[in-house]
Amino acid sequence: MSTPYPVIAPIVEGHGEERALHGLLQRLVPHLLPGAYADIQRPHRIPRDRMLKPDPLATALTVVTARTPTPTGVVALLDADDDCPVELAQRLRGHAQVSHAHVPLVAVVAVREFEAWFLAGAAGLAGRAGLPADLTPPSAPETIRGAKEWISRHMPRGATYQETAHQPSFATCFDLDAARSGAPSFDKFCRDILFLLTGRPHPRS
Repeated sequence: MSTPYPVIAPIVEGHGEERALHGLLQRLVPHLLPGAYADIQRPHRIPRDRMLKPDPLATALTVVTARTPTPTGVVALLDADDDCPVELAQRLRGHAQVSHAHVPLVAVVAVREFEAWFLAGAAGLAGRAGLPADLTPPSAPETIRGAKEWISRHMPRGATYQETAHQPSFATCFDLDAARSGAPSFDKFCRDILFLLTGRPHPRS
């Protein structure tokens, strides 16, 4: 049964992203398209090495597309780590086309790691979880190896960044506009979500 609004099914690789991406998408949809609403379904988790293989990805897509209401689009998110994000995204889309060509899917690969987006939007994290009130983003956040460690270094002595504890919380408050300006992979993520909301590719996609 079709719905009068978009239904987005996320596929993620980590436990932290299960909660973080759901909250981020709920926040991002009206930010990108004021007044818009989308049903953000519970993320389906599949480890990174399996997500990049045809059969496990096909199984994950079968699971999420069998949900009610039926998703109108799927967003698959993973970290690039030291791999080429463009090649990883192409591989994901290629596998999805073979098994589920009828399903609109966007593949988003965070350069280095998801937390690089937090670094780009660090001003929004200022004063949270013990971070300094004057926290400012580093230059070129997507070139930094160890974004989690960067956050930990700015926390009080003895505290460290914990993915499952901090990722969902930080996803609700990092500066979205600054992250778009400072992290090209987050800007691509935003453009891909706009495509799932409107069906119209952004000119820069």
